[in-house]
Amino acid sequence: MEFRLHPEVIHTAESAGARLEVIEFDPQPTESPLEGFQQLLSRPARWRQLALQLSGGNAVLEPGALQYLRGEIDLQASASGGAGGGLGGLLRGAVTAAATGESLFKTVYHGRGVIYTEPTRLHLLLGALQEEELIVDDGAFVACAGNITVGRHVNRGLAAMLGSGEGRVQPKLSGTGVFALQSPVHPSEFQILELRGETLKVDGNLVLAYTNGLTFSVEKSTRGLLASGRSGEGYVQVYRGTGRVWLAPTLPIHTLAQTLVTSA
Repeated sequence: MEFRLHPEVIHTAESAGARLEVIEFDPQPTESPLEGFQQLLSRPARWRQLALQLSGGNAVLEPGALQYLRGEIDLQASASGGAGGGLGGLLRGAVTAAATGESLFKTVYHGRGVIYTEPTRLHLLLGALQEEELIVDDGAFVACAGNITVGRHVNRGLAAMLGSGEGRVQPKLSGTGVFALQSPVHPSEFQILELRGETLKVDGNLVLAYTNGLTFSVEKSTRGLLASGRSGEGYVQVYRGTGRVWLAPTLPIHTLAQTLVTSA
């Protein structure tokens, strides 16, 4: 069965010298409705792509995200998360990257033109930072533009509960600009929670990102992500302080649906 692709810009975000656009390709079945329905069951119906339009600004992409670019744009490999710089910082970063599987280098783009990322079946969530830091879930970061640097955040909340000496390394975005994250959840289904000196407890890995004004910890609960063999208790993720949380309540539904489609 053949599909005709109709690209359409569905979301945008702008910063100084840069504009992010989410392009969605809507496949239209060319044969009978029954065959079209069967095709949609066999794979997700839509593909999405991120276009970064630079007019003299900077952008950072996750390694492997680039598909092609047009214009006068320079590329430069930059060591991520290395405060202080120097060979010592680079080597420490290399050790961390090797231990966590995270790429040491991210590509920085500068100039005038358009950058296109590899198409994905995941949804692309756009957001903005204003002199803030954003902690991002593993594998969710796609790109950012403006005056944003990409580094590492060592999250020791889970490690402390499990008695492990090493923390979980996550991407950290710092500065002012716009960013793009990927998720199986549609942007309209996210709740962006504004916490003002409050406590948020989440049972499940439903948080895609949170600002660094919040402290993260893991506490015991009667049910949760990690079951204890002795007590039957689990854990919840706890966020305290002032800041924003990107929460996806419908993530379990999407995960189940994807499992059913894959196994069909």
